[in-house]
Amino acid sequence: MSGATESVLPAATIGRRIAEVDILRGFALFGILITNVTVATVLWSFDGTRDAPRPHYQGTVDQIVTGIVDALFSGRFYLLFAFLFGYSFTLQIAAAQRAGASANARLLRRCAALMAIGLAHVFLLWIGDILTLYALLCLILILLRKLRPRTALITGAVLYVLWCLWAFVPGPAGGGDVYQELGRLIDLPALREGYTGSFTDTVDVQLSLAPAFLLLTWVAQGVTSLGLFLIGMAAGKHGLFEDGETLDRWAPRVLAIGLCLGLPISMVTFANSVGWLNAPWWWVGVQELVNPVMTFAYIAGIVLLARAPRTAPAIARLAPAGRMAASNYIGQSIVMMVLYTGYGFALADKVPPAGVIGLALLTYMAQLALSAWWLRDHRYGPVEWLLRAATYLRVPAWRNSDHVRAKRD
Repeated sequence: MSGATESVLPAATIGRRIAEVDILRGFALFGILITNVTVATVLWSFDGTRDAPRPHYQGTVDQIVTGIVDALFSGRFYLLFAFLFGYSFTLQIAAAQRAGASANARLLRRCAALMAIGLAHVFLLWIGDILTLYALLCLILILLRKLRPRTALITGAVLYVLWCLWAFVPGPAGGGDVYQELGRLIDLPALREGYTGSFTDTVDVQLSLAPAFLLLTWVAQGVTSLGLFLIGMAAGKHGLFEDGETLDRWAPRVLAIGLCLGLPISMVTFANSVGWLNAPWWWVGVQELVNPVMTFAYIAGIVLLARAPRTAPAIARLAPAGRMAASNYIGQSIVMMVLYTGYGFALADKVPPAGVIGLALLTYMAQLALSAWWLRDHRYGPVEWLLRAATYLRVPAWRNSDHVRAKRD
């Protein structure tokens, strides 16, 4: 960090939203939703005994659906969210600089608010919460915020690769089925009884599991998320999404390289998931190493669609959901818990994976529509409003008309 300088975003960025970032956040919400509902409903529907748990749905169609999620979604979209968090981190710094305020103070307050929201989320709604992890890692990012873009990029990539090497270590440290590993620690059939029981049963199991899963998320995703935070910060310091020439030149290459490298490996992962072949134990490490390549291919693909005249209007519909990504992330957990646990209909062991995906698609479409409707009259989503209040230590305008009135006054 010695002698490092902090890059400032291009002048064109200052004072306006970045359409590509909002669109990518909206797209990330889709992938996170598909991943979370698949993992949750499988986790909450095991049959058998503690010593011999077995998935409730094991039919051909069930395996194909979960195989597709393993091959195209799992391990990719949390990296996309992490990259965008790192990019947005630079926007927060730029906003503080424009206002002549302390960036560190603002960021620390934002971290504290994010941690509070995340703790409520993980204890009451979804044990796979990432907000608490982001709040912790943001503290590290504050310490590293003066890294040069090149140094941040290299550091992030090295952190990611080094962590992935654990998957190549034979034995318990190495790769394996995540549910088998969880089954060593948790009574999975009992978990099903808790989550598909009464409201009180669900609350009890949620509160009892939250601390362990909080730690599990920090350990399993902490280093890799920090790596993508740093890569996103490097991209933000370069103002990547404001440089149309660079996007037009590099996006097609990133898309082609990512798909050419990532899709064949993902096809093997899919075949292994559905039982069509038996991949070696270390294959999970290969897939983990390639996940960010696929993530950046997804980014490139969405950027190209957003910049193409024919597809731009359609893809822009993702932007409102991305503008209130934190609210939608919490909203997805509420819907998931109401549908699949004792908080509501307790359908975790009654809806097959294909039905789970169908309901997730309906949920996402509803979020796109509701986000566009909400932002017609409001400047921020509810959670974004709370985060902004904590960050700036003032009550933000609630409605668009309130903002206009405040500017006139």
